[in-house]
Amino acid sequence: MNKTMTTLSALLLSATFAVQADAQQPATPNSQGTPSPQQTPMQTPELPKASEFSEKDLEAFADAQQQMGEIQQKYSDKLMANRDKPEEAIKVQRNAQQEMVQAVKESGLELKTYNQIAQLAQYDAEFRARIQEMM
Repeated sequence: MNKTMTTLSALLLSATFAVQADAQQPATPNSQGTPSPQQTPMQTPELPKASEFSEKDLEAFADAQQQMGEIQQKYSDKLMANRDKPEEAIKVQRNAQQEMVQAVKESGLELKTYNQIAQLAQYDAEFRARIQEMM
């Protein structure tokens, strides 16, 4: 049970990581001032197919996910201790993000591939179960 919760927590963390990576890309507002199709809330992203990822990719993702869980634990208390100090909390969050990026790179995956796997795992229970078995 604890392993499942850690895995799910790590998947959610990676989804946050994926969203932040997308958010770092420059936005281009449209002329009407309404949200672009990419900004529409609750829109399911265009997902790759599970068959697009090799067994090696999934094993690397599983390894990176385990590292993400460790990073999350490491920085969780620090974030809580600084919840009333936004500037410090931002520094802690940036440090955690840098470690996450490094963990993904060390796993042998490109950030884009990592994010695609994380997004697909959010929406595809069978794919998610396959990854969990590797962890």
